[in-house]
Amino acid sequence: MEEKVYEYLNRLVSVPGISDRAEERKAAEAIREIIAEQPYFKASPENFGTVEIPGDARKRPLVYGLVRGNKKSGRTIILTGHYDVVSVEDYGKLKPLAFSMDELKAELEKEYGERVMWTPKKTVGKGSIEVGAKVNEEAGERVEVPEKMTFRAVADPEQDFWNDVASGEWIFGRGAADMKGGLAAGLAVLLGIGEEVLDGTCGMDGNVLFLSVPDEESYSVGMRGAAGFLAKLREQEKLSYELLIDLEPMSRDENGQEVFLGSVGKCMPVVLVQGRTAHVSRCFDGLNAVGVLGRMFEKTELSAEFAEVFDGEVCMPPTWLNFKDLKKEYDVSVPARAAGYLSVLSFRSGPGEIMEKMRELGAEAFADYIEKMDAERKMLEEKLSGRAVQRKKQCVKTAELQAANVESIDHTDPVSEEYADNVGECEKTNDAVPQKFNVLSFEELSEQCRKKDRDGFESFMAELKARTEARIRSGGINYPQATIDMMTEVLDWSGLTDPVMVIGFAPPLYPAYHSDQMAGKEGVGSWQFRKIKKASEAAGCMVKKVHYFTGISDLSYCGTCGDMDFSGYAAETPLWGGGYQVDFEEIGKLNIPAVLMGPWGKDIHRRTERVNRKSLLVELPEILHTLIEDQILLT
Repeated sequence: MEEKVYEYLNRLVSVPGISDRAEERKAAEAIREIIAEQPYFKASPENFGTVEIPGDARKRPLVYGLVRGNKKSGRTIILTGHYDVVSVEDYGKLKPLAFSMDELKAELEKEYGERVMWTPKKTVGKGSIEVGAKVNEEAGERVEVPEKMTFRAVADPEQDFWNDVASGEWIFGRGAADMKGGLAAGLAVLLGIGEEVLDGTCGMDGNVLFLSVPDEESYSVGMRGAAGFLAKLREQEKLSYELLIDLEPMSRDENGQEVFLGSVGKCMPVVLVQGRTAHVSRCFDGLNAVGVLGRMFEKTELSAEFAEVFDGEVCMPPTWLNFKDLKKEYDVSVPARAAGYLSVLSFRSGPGEIMEKMRELGAEAFADYIEKMDAERKMLEEKLSGRAVQRKKQCVKTAELQAANVESIDHTDPVSEEYADNVGECEKTNDAVPQKFNVLSFEELSEQCRKKDRDGFESFMAELKARTEARIRSGGINYPQATIDMMTEVLDWSGLTDPVMVIGFAPPLYPAYHSDQMAGKEGVGSWQFRKIKKASEAAGCMVKKVHYFTGISDLSYCGTCGDMDFSGYAAETPLWGGGYQVDFEEIGKLNIPAVLMGPWGKDIHRRTERVNRKSLLVELPEILHTLIEDQILLT
């Protein structure tokens, strides 16, 4: 089994499959080839293949293989994971080797042997540096590291990386951990059970379904598209989905390796602000849209008000991913429009609750910025009025002296009475900055447009969606920026000229998921975890239960949990429809108990990405095999 896992991993890593690129399809083909060459699937070709994802512009397929047990029971375990990876720009000079595990390992070991580590001389011999280090007496502080040198684990991530290079216990390369490692282990287990079925040694009264999907690193088009496929397969093959294991890499500490029963939800509010333009020399006549958006940033960025807590676990607060004015060119005008979008995570809150909170804060942001304008203007007026009074006194005195034929004492900076009178008017301007504003959801803005001209607006929206979707398919724009552009064009069409904030949603949407909280299956996730823990202990591996994975995952599309309402999300999302959609009804029907459990990995999405050799090649396959045959599906 160990050799097979490594062989499959090497084959999969060598095919880049960077997310949201045409080359992603090559990764799917590599998986299909591995499945196709196995004896079980040669004997049962109807049980594997690729399935096109409806509406996917990249034409990336799902790849699946179904091994059926001896008694044709419907009970089924799903092993799944994504075959796309992130880009390799961060590898620097090692970029050409990012998809070659053996060559990358050799180069890293070479670099390690040449490295010079700096450490205080006094620490030598006290456990910081193992036997073999040489102290350069002339340099004093320099310690030259021999090729076979290892270091004690430290908090420094860079040193931890070189410790792992030296240990020989880790496999390096883009995708080795996230998540072609998990796919390789899943394939090896699937194909091993297939061989047992063929030779009659398998006592399994059930089935194993392997499913690999694209696009997890971008918009999860793969898992969203898989909902329909899984529903259809369940009906055709009379399957009962008992458990889905997403083989994502996990962290490990002295308390064990993580197993997640759920995955955090995520939505992406888009905020568009329309202020009022003005020349910078008359800035108080305008309303800076960037200023209002900045106030919105302050009220939401890292705001603990949004952070939800569940059983001692906390989801991270919002953070902005984009923030900018919408001026097409430089000029000396106050920006009339600005926009940005932020990521909001949740355990329980749905898009409707998040929209209401954003609207409340939007009104506060507008009011705060207008209050700031008023306060700053009053301070300026106070400065100007004080100067004006002094100047006017000087003008009066000069006039009196001149009338008496006495030479003026002060000839510097002469000020006319007319100018002094005009400046003195500043004293009288103590009213608040006259501004009115509104905060609208995208649906409310759209409804105003429909009231203005329903047929005209519907025709306009159909053309706008078609044009925007074409830009997305061509790769010319991403979902969030496309959403900003669409909201801007709808605001233009509305004819609104007063200051306004419009709030909508940009894809992707990730519903919060927890395997203990599905209707009719409450607590099943914890029940499955106890079985996972028993199988892990048999393999010599400790695991620990964690409720929510906070890094976003495909578990979001395995079922619906609690009373979270998504009914209003479509209306608040300009791209909803052909460009982007989630089949909430189909996902609700699936309701598959699911967990995140894969090999021990480190530094995903970084050049230092790596997976533990023993965890991937030995422990994980053993755990999966035991879980499938002995703990869940054995007759």
